[in-house]
Amino acid sequence: MNKKKAGAVLVVLLTCGLVARAFAQGQEPKFNSNADDIKRISNLVEEFRLDIIHKDGYAITKLLLNPNVLFRSIDNQETVDKARKLNAQYDGIGPSALDGFVTVLATSKDKLEEKFQNVEIRQDGDLGFVTFNYDFVINDKIHHSGIEHWQVRKIDGQWKILSVTWTKYLTN
Repeated sequence: MNKKKAGAVLVVLLTCGLVARAFAQGQEPKFNSNADDIKRISNLVEEFRLDIIHKDGYAITKLLLNPNVLFRSIDNQETVDKARKLNAQYDGIGPSALDGFVTVLATSKDKLEEKFQNVEIRQDGDLGFVTFNYDFVINDKIHHSGIEHWQVRKIDGQWKILSVTWTKYLTN
């Protein structure tokens, strides 16, 4: 291939790359959101945090869409493999941990707190997503941390938690 053809091919490839990049940027998700709903979702997160500090599991259940929402840490592959020795169909999620969490709040003598960092809220109409880093603190010491992700839903003018999933890394 001569230098002219090679140069032309390079120009075409660069142009295609720029067009593809511009098109991809135009395809970013667009959210139909408003500041009032973002604030209300932020308030929901703060209520959840305060309910943990106050050990009020009942109040937390009122923040949920219903008692059957997904509320669970995501198991790592080692835990999944162990569970599958007892149940070959284990999906890596398992049953909701909501009842256990509410019980811990109601019965624990320890000081409990969940600290949130890097909270990101995205909302599109009646659906919202909340993602943040968290530290679960027991008696002023971090017990475990990870990333927590919520789906929230607006119904009857109220934002409710649709699901809560999180990773969990124990601190030793």
